[in-house]
Amino acid sequence: MNNSTSNTQNCRVLVGGPGSGKTSMMLNEMAAQPGRYILAAPRKDLIEEHVVRLRALATSHGRTPKLKPIHSDQGPREPVGRRVAEALEAYDMEEHVVIAITHEALIALEGAALTCWHVRIDEIPDGAILSSQVSIRTSWPALAARYALEPSGVPGQSVIRLRPDIDNLPLSAITEDVGQKLVGLHRAIATSTRTVIVDIDDWADASLTGRRVNWWSIWSLDVLAGCESIVLTGASYVGSILQRVMEGSTRITVTLEEVATSVRTDSPRIHTHYYTRHPGSTSWWQTDDGSRCLVQISRHLESISFRGYWACNDVVVPYFRHRIPDAAQCKPKQAGSNSLRQHASCAMIYSNKSQANDEPIMDVLGLDDNDIRSAREDEDVFQFALRGAIRAANYNGVYDIHVYDQHQAERLRDRLVTQRYGDVVLVPIDAAGIMDIARPTSNHAYKASPPHKSSVEQREQNRLKECQRGRRRREILRDQRQAEGTLRKPGRPRSIPNLGTVNEMQSQHKLDR
Repeated sequence: MNNSTSNTQNCRVLVGGPGSGKTSMMLNEMAAQPGRYILAAPRKDLIEEHVVRLRALATSHGRTPKLKPIHSDQGPREPVGRRVAEALEAYDMEEHVVIAITHEALIALEGAALTCWHVRIDEIPDGAILSSQVSIRTSWPALAARYALEPSGVPGQSVIRLRPDIDNLPLSAITEDVGQKLVGLHRAIATSTRTVIVDIDDWADASLTGRRVNWWSIWSLDVLAGCESIVLTGASYVGSILQRVMEGSTRITVTLEEVATSVRTDSPRIHTHYYTRHPGSTSWWQTDDGSRCLVQISRHLESISFRGYWACNDVVVPYFRHRIPDAAQCKPKQAGSNSLRQHASCAMIYSNKSQANDEPIMDVLGLDDNDIRSAREDEDVFQFALRGAIRAANYNGVYDIHVYDQHQAERLRDRLVTQRYGDVVLVPIDAAGIMDIARPTSNHAYKASPPHKSSVEQREQNRLKECQRGRRRREILRDQRQAEGTLRKPGRPRSIPNLGTVNEMQSQHKLDR
């Protein structure tokens, strides 16, 4: 597969199933070919794992590159961003060096700092696209004092900029702020490589009753257009939200390269187990029936002495902790990891569907609930399941996967089949006793936000409504007086002197004094 168009800078995207050798191919090129490299990985543990592999690969090629991992779990208390900037300056004349950082650190880097560097990105950055809804009816004056709104070129939308006479807030001040819903907004604005868009023209618009303000920020590969070269590994780049974003790029060409260096020499038997026919969600699992489902699943895993690796949403973890002590607990996001290949089973009771905070970016990019679920939940489950023994090309045993519901299992099966796993069987777990529990139908469905009124438009609308209310009050009063027989004809009442008489009375009063 090789799809590209001619633009300013080219980005090679290595695609192929998990275990096909995409990351190995990228690391091997970095180890064998001298150059100045930035390697960005999704997690800190993966950074260290990649550094170990790079060292071994470099030795096999007779190379001795400088390897510099930088992340927040290391000893120095100095901010990661500052340490990365210092490393870029310190190694900018080295013939062969690799600075390994997280996706978050890469997103914060200015493109100008990477002019002489090759950028290598392992997996699609999770934090590239941010969005949320906030209610700031009382706090908007504080935001207006710090941030200016500039026209974005789209009616009803503005770009948020830090006012020139204001310093950025330190991270400690942001995370300790009482308005926790605003932490993400403050951090996005403070990241110089991001453009933050908000759907208001004036901060005062946020004061309107019922007004929720949408904001979003999209970091794309365009930021890297000035570097030496770009390579990204992404098993699910095709169909991802990042691909949707890059389709509109005028600075970056994306070239897809199919990688299939790992040819399977044997075929595993994959059993995908599921417990219910209804979908899960974190809100459902906090109800009585939803929590009962979690208890029954954890009891079942305990009864079969589950010894694989497992992960859940944070609200779900307490139901499983201590029930399966011989199993390895992991974080849900395991893309790129090779540390779980000894396990022949895994369990993931997990949900990552669209939320209200996603609606702004869904509106901008034309996405729906299925797009978000596929890019998040389905992708996370797929990547998680492929971390175990079936990653090995010669594995031919039984591999057990446990997920929550039937539809989740079916979508996982379909993805596995596309990756040439031929023997995938769905196995309902009736023994858990929750297969027929019905979940109330959710009314949630994404709808594009209707256009909002500005504060000026709202004031004018309120003025017109008040005029109509005043007219109706006068009509009611007139009808009441007419019914009582006290309604007077239009004109000046006889009991009140005319203006001339009043003036004469005022003049005489002054003379008398």
